[in-house]
Amino acid sequence: MTDAPLETIGILAPGEMGTALADVFRQNGCRVITSVQNRSDRSKRLVEASQMEVLPTLQDVVRQSSIVVSTTPPQCAVKLASEVVGLAPAAGTLYVDANSIAPKTTQHIQQLVTTAGMTMVDMAIRGLASKLSQRGAIYLSGEDVNRIEPLLRPIETESLGQEVGAASLLKMLMGGLSKGIATLVMELGVSADRAGILDRFLQGLGRYYPDVQSAMDSVLPTYPQHARRRAHELEEVTSCLADCGIESQVVAGGSRLLHSCSQTDLDKSSAQLTSATVHQIIQALSRQSSFLSSSTGQHVVDAI
Repeated sequence: MTDAPLETIGILAPGEMGTALADVFRQNGCRVITSVQNRSDRSKRLVEASQMEVLPTLQDVVRQSSIVVSTTPPQCAVKLASEVVGLAPAAGTLYVDANSIAPKTTQHIQQLVTTAGMTMVDMAIRGLASKLSQRGAIYLSGEDVNRIEPLLRPIETESLGQEVGAASLLKMLMGGLSKGIATLVMELGVSADRAGILDRFLQGLGRYYPDVQSAMDSVLPTYPQHARRRAHELEEVTSCLADCGIESQVVAGGSRLLHSCSQTDLDKSSAQLTSATVHQIIQALSRQSSFLSSSTGQHVVDAI
């Protein structure tokens, strides 16, 4: 590691994933900066804990960065890119989009940032922010992959070529799979609980699908807190499938389920739920009368 930073990296819209990436960049000899202007109290606490260098405004971050990394909810990705373009970034600044968005959205962002003299890399992240360095994986595509890839060590990385959108496509398909499994377990589990057989359902899950049970033990406690964001991510997957000529049935249903989850009040107890078991998460969802409600569902439960 040299005394001078290898790059000055600006984390845009920092949250859990942004602060996790910041730790990795800093360990690889980079100066990492951000702004918490208009960010939530939770995001501010995450940034403070990460010890990132905080600047007053987004404009300060953009103008001092040689690389900027966008880690925003998918529905905000294009808007944030447009804001960055309007802040006069230095020519040659690398824009890294690390959001869960469809390839066509990624390519639209590429068109925006290249008009400002920036280059772009498409970054797709697999895994939880809390375990990124140990168990995460990152897929990259774009002409400047070699500029960002060494700064992500020790995370497992793979280059998917020079075409922006290739990493996003793989992210969409893998994300649709992981969230599809999680939402299926949520739906069936709540049904089992309301029918009074949740214990037997989870015993069967562990017996016949132990790998699924292990995955749910890890990820399901994070779903109440991130339900709204993940619902939007599945909307991007649905859009991606449509571009492939497929009218989604399963993924679109998962998005609707997560929107239903986001309309409960479970996010208020998210800190306690992060250490909950799958059994406790499903029971907490089941108690929410607005979750997966139907006019006929109670009659079915009563009949069992």
